[in-house]
Amino acid sequence: MILKMFILSFVVFLISCSSDDIVKKERKELYGIYRDLAKKSFEAVPAESSSRGDIRKTRRWLSKFNQPIVLISSTDFKNQATLIALGNNKEKLTWVSADGISLAYDQGILIATRGYSQDLYSLKYKSPEDLFKSPTAFYNKVHRYLNGENRYDDITFECKGKKIPSKTIQILELELTIDRVIEKCENEHYSYKNEYDLLAGTTIVIVSKQWISPSNQYFLTYNMYAFQKI
Repeated sequence: MILKMFILSFVVFLISCSSDDIVKKERKELYGIYRDLAKKSFEAVPAESSSRGDIRKTRRWLSKFNQPIVLISSTDFKNQATLIALGNNKEKLTWVSADGISLAYDQGILIATRGYSQDLYSLKYKSPEDLFKSPTAFYNKVHRYLNGENRYDDITFECKGKKIPSKTIQILELELTIDRVIEKCENEHYSYKNEYDLLAGTTIVIVSKQWISPSNQYFLTYNMYAFQKI
């Protein structure tokens, strides 16, 4: 517990000292856009909804945070963690948890993890904007992992991305219209299916289900900063 508190305090210190400009920029340019688009989407939601986005969190719960956050969860919702913004490198956002787990995303696509048993060291992937705007796309992805001998293991996949018609999800007691992009990837040993829920008519990822590695499998990511008042 002492170690976790130290790590959390250190992270907060880093953010306050080195990421003020990053957070301010995101507030002005990104979070405001997210909130405006979300509000418009809330006003025109059809009655039918999907429960996949329901993580049993409320807007009151979210209001307690004074830093931009994302929430990650196992697919059975039994294990969840809240991550705060750590840094921004050419629009690639890194988020960190109290126990030192960190995740990096490029416009909603998971590109690296640190602190897991089998970390995704790096990813070669299709441009998020190209993937999310295309009705159908074919491409290759390369997942790189660092093995126990301090060497890289690369796993190459052939992938197909497809956008499906708009539907709704429920998140923070709200129903939100989304476009869903399904990404199916496979090789001779493994296969997986990622799902990206985008604000309808945009390339902004609100919720995603993404595969990390053969041992860690999938987890869900909820971009809570889209709904925060910071």
